[in-house]
Amino acid sequence: MKNLAKIFNWVLSRRYDIKIIGEEVISDKNPKIFIPNHQAEVDPIVLLSSLRMKHNVSPMISATYYNVPVFKQFLDFIGSVPVSDLDKGMRDANVMDAIRDSANSAFSKGDSILLYPTGHLCNQGYEKIGNKQSVYKIIESSPDNLQIIGVRMSGFWGSIWSRAWIGVSPSFTKTLLKSAFIWIINFMFFIPKRKVVFEYFDITKEAKKKVKVLKRREFNEYLEELYNKNGEEKVRYIRHHFLAPKLVKEIPKRIKGVMSDNINEIEFIKIK
Repeated sequence: MKNLAKIFNWVLSRRYDIKIIGEEVISDKNPKIFIPNHQAEVDPIVLLSSLRMKHNVSPMISATYYNVPVFKQFLDFIGSVPVSDLDKGMRDANVMDAIRDSANSAFSKGDSILLYPTGHLCNQGYEKIGNKQSVYKIIESSPDNLQIIGVRMSGFWGSIWSRAWIGVSPSFTKTLLKSAFIWIINFMFFIPKRKVVFEYFDITKEAKKKVKVLKRREFNEYLEELYNKNGEEKVRYIRHHFLAPKLVKEIPKRIKGVMSDNINEIEFIKIK
């Protein structure tokens, strides 16, 4: 599995210039729960390709994405755990118990999981968790040796995999095909790179203490502060072909679901 992760990491590094901060906090062998912010549909794939070179991490995946043809086989291969998509009404009366039990089963084997607190892509350049409960419930009943790792990701906001330009989650299949086309026309090695940052921080002691005294929404606000420490991220446009000139791409004046106050402030990246 580690060799496969290395191959994926190498392939993805043709498109993404990945910088990792704080990797030393995940060096021990204790089971972990990785809880990142969620900017784009592709970020779990990029993150996992990096993590799985050193750790046995199983992602908890929304049923919506888990059931995508072909992609489902890949998710099964890497040990993904499908969970009900609460945002779209596919509700299970015991869904939270099922998520918690699946997580604790992995921890008891010494395995780690990757779980997004929001359960969906962000609608703006910052994270908003609201009253979601999966992470809160898992940490509330977590074993003593569980290490809780926050992951602050940046750089994906403005990707074709994000909601930045259309306000809704892009079609996974169509975006995958579009991405494949971009790779082909750039001969893979000449693709303009998007710079992304993964910053790991160990919040084990603090999170376990706070979950005992804070209500769910208050705990989520604590996580939001960690994710949004650097302020709202601007939309970053990266050209799709290495010979393309610097383009002026304007963000639409009205985008469904976007709550940003600086919606028209776009950072255009010139690829040298």
